[in-house]
Amino acid sequence: MNFPFKIFIFHTKSSDRLIPPHWHASVELLFCLSGKLDVQFPNQHISLAQQDVLFINSNMIHSSQSPAPGKCLAIQIPLDFLASATENQYGHQFLYKLTPQNATPEVKAILMRIKEQLTKENLWDRLTTKASVYELIAELTKNFRTPLAGIKEIESAKHLPKLKKVNDYIAAHHKEHLSLTSVAEHFNYNPSYFSRFYKKFMGVSFSEYLSSVRLLEAYFKLRDTDHTILEIALDSGFSTVKSFYNAFTKHYGISPQQYRKTYFKK
Repeated sequence: MNFPFKIFIFHTKSSDRLIPPHWHASVELLFCLSGKLDVQFPNQHISLAQQDVLFINSNMIHSSQSPAPGKCLAIQIPLDFLASATENQYGHQFLYKLTPQNATPEVKAILMRIKEQLTKENLWDRLTTKASVYELIAELTKNFRTPLAGIKEIESAKHLPKLKKVNDYIAAHHKEHLSLTSVAEHFNYNPSYFSRFYKKFMGVSFSEYLSSVRLLEAYFKLRDTDHTILEIALDSGFSTVKSFYNAFTKHYGISPQQYRKTYFKK
C-alpha cells in the first residue's frame, strides 16, 4: 500500500531468533495482538503480552525476542514525516513515552482500527488508515510527550555514529577471529575503556553482541540450508562446534540439532 510510513503484522514462533541490538531513524510502535514479545533497551527490559503497546523513539538502541508464539502490529514512521506532522517539535522539544503501563484505551482503539483497515484495499480505506495514523500522532502528542531532558537514552544517541562504525566492522568481520582487544585497537581505543563504553551504551557486552550476530547468521543457515552443524558453526564465525553449541543452547534452551528438527522440519 502506498503509505508514507510502514504498517505490517509480523508473526513470531516460540524461541524465535534474537534480533541483536540495533537502532533506526524511524520511530516504531508495537501493538502485541497475541503471544509475547520481549524488547530490551540498554537499561530497561519490557515484556509485551496481548493488547500491550510500546513506542520506540528514533535512534534508540533496542533488541527483541519472542518467548512465545504470537503476532504484533508494527507501525514504523520516518523521522522526517513525524517531524513535519508535529511542526518540527518531535525530536527537538519532546519525545514520546508510551509503554504497557501507561497505554490508554484510546490508543488501543486507534490501533485496532488500523489493524482492521489493513485488510481493505479501497482508496477510501487507505485514506482512512492515513487519517488514523494522524489521529494516533495527535493522541501521542497530547498525552504521551516527554521533554528531552526527561529521556535518559538521549546520551546514548550521541554515541550512535561511533557505535555504528564499530558494529559495521563487527558485521563485516564476524566470521574472523575477533576479540575485544583487537577491535578496540583497530579503533584506537584503550581495551578497558572500550569494554565499559560498549556495554554502557549498547546494553550488552562486546562478546554478547558478537555472539548474537553469529547466532543470527546460524539461525538462517539452520533454516535455509542443509549444511551440517559443523559447517554452520564455522561459517558463522564460531571457532569450534562446542562454542557454537554452548552459545546456541544458552540462548535457545535446546541444541542446534533439536532446534532445527523442532522448528524447521519440512
